[in-house]
Amino acid sequence: MTTTEIDPTDLAAAVRRFPAGQPVWMVNLLRFRPQARYSEAVGPIDAASGQQVYLTRYLPAFNRVMTPHGVSTLVFAAMVTARVVGPSDANWDAVAVATYPSIEVFRDLVEDPAYLAEAAPHRMAALADWQLFASTALDN
Repeated sequence: MTTTEIDPTDLAAAVRRFPAGQPVWMVNLLRFRPQARYSEAVGPIDAASGQQVYLTRYLPAFNRVMTPHGVSTLVFAAMVTARVVGPSDANWDAVAVATYPSIEVFRDLVEDPAYLAEAAPHRMAALADWQLFASTALDN
């Protein structure tokens, strides 16, 4: 099963399980579409690959709408070169880890009408598949 959307029920469950007010590290597994695919509601958009749309349209829009919600830091981002362990059909194009002050800040961002209008359409057009994990840091 592939997905590019955040399920409100899954997000609510994550918020309930996550320690309130604690920093969260969001681990993204990204698979790009060869050609971005926008919904008809978005209207005509110049053709581009999913990777191009993610990097040049989604990330700038994300950064614009993130500002009122606080600080998000991209900790790590990289293109996947080869699968070493895992199912042979679980190939990802990129991985990224971003940190937020709390899961509540993340929730507020992805539910913000500005995010839904300005950033989310680019994410959904760019990605063929996406997995997202809310994580806590291991104590040393």
